[in-house]
Amino acid sequence: MEMNNMIKIYTIPSNLPSRQAVRWLTQHDVAFTEQRVHVDQPELTIDELKQFLMASENGVDDLLSFQSLAYAAFIKNHDPEAMSLQALLTAMIANIRLLHFPIIYDDHLHILQTGFSQDDIRVFLPRSVRVQELTTMLLRESKSDDLSDIE
Repeated sequence: MEMNNMIKIYTIPSNLPSRQAVRWLTQHDVAFTEQRVHVDQPELTIDELKQFLMASENGVDDLLSFQSLAYAAFIKNHDPEAMSLQALLTAMIANIRLLHFPIIYDDHLHILQTGFSQDDIRVFLPRSVRVQELTTMLLRESKSDDLSDIE
């Protein structure tokens, strides 16, 4: 018996990847809660960022939006590599646009994904669904192999 995942997606307004991720989770019947983060009133906390870091594969690099204008402006006056973690996290909270949205976090399985990738987001599907889809795909392949043997 699988436990319900506690998936939370942090989105910002006017962000296509945020909308795509919410749409994908909804279409695949994945239970989640959405927290909209407003640039002028960020509700993220340093403790939440620390949870994300513990679940990330690449540390702060998974959280930062390197291609954003906010990041380009930030590195003109700051060297993230030289900053303490606390100072960098404080800067991220102060300038929420430094973060790569959406941020999707499963606090039960400690899985983190930032941005939207049709392939990577599948990790939030229940294992039973992923196994069923893999089985279906393998059956389809074996049938196509059988047909090619006939030719």
